[in-house]
Amino acid sequence: MQDKEDAILFFKNSLPENVIELLDLNELELTQSSFISESLKEEQTDLLFQIPLKSGKKTNVYLLFEHKSYLDEAVFSQLLGYISAIYKSQFRTDKKYSVVIPFVFYHGERSWTLGNSFQDRFILSKNEEEVFRKYIPDFELEFFDLSKVDLSRLESITLRVILGVVQKIWEGDTSFLAYLGEIFELLTSLKNESKRVEILQKLFLYIFNVREIEPTEITSVFSHSRFNQEYEDLVMTTAEKLRKEGEIKGEIKGEFKGEFKNKIKTARKMFKEGSSLEFVLKVTELTEQELKDHGVI
Repeated sequence: MQDKEDAILFFKNSLPENVIELLDLNELELTQSSFISESLKEEQTDLLFQIPLKSGKKTNVYLLFEHKSYLDEAVFSQLLGYISAIYKSQFRTDKKYSVVIPFVFYHGERSWTLGNSFQDRFILSKNEEEVFRKYIPDFELEFFDLSKVDLSRLESITLRVILGVVQKIWEGDTSFLAYLGEIFELLTSLKNESKRVEILQKLFLYIFNVREIEPTEITSVFSHSRFNQEYEDLVMTTAEKLRKEGEIKGEIKGEFKGEFKNKIKTARKMFKEGSSLEFVLKVTELTEQELKDHGVI
């Protein structure tokens, strides 16, 4: 989502129409997280976009993009922390506030049952809610559920390809490889060769980091497509690069590599069984950042 053109198309397809009408999305820019404190950077909020208003007023709307691959009941307090840090930094810098839209990109296996309102997470009687409502710092998040999206309706080939792979990443080998074949054929319609190579490289890095799959399984898909030897070489080069990085880390960390891999597998299994993030972190002794780096969350 760091490509400006793709980000614009994505948000045009996912934000409410009344919001889109007020934003000059063509001037969207990825912010260098100047509003995010060092502690929040460690927690790894994903992306922060700055978007001017069509009215021309000297203010911007900030779109806080957070991805989730599991049902995280702490998402509202997490986003509240990010939003608070952004507003604190805004006031310190400009002595005024700009709107922040929290946006969650969800690609988990279970249905999202957490709603989109922070206030709804409080368990109160009707009378208690009427009395205490004014004390709750309420906000709603915009929500994109990848499982419910018809990717064929997206204008951007890049988005259809990348989101499609994320959507199918945990399917069985046969089904996943068959889908890759469809994806590769779709990419042939991209006229920009350098863009095609860039997309493929990102896909291969993602696939090899998240799935246990042999490079030859992917190159076999190429042999049945219109792609040439160059792309098969890209698969092998990417896999070799990751293998060497793994070996270097292994030399440094010794037996930790195998132990770490088992912890990642355990964490993934626990999430599938419905365990909370806090419980997974406690049992595996992994950090939230390590889970994100390995595609678990």
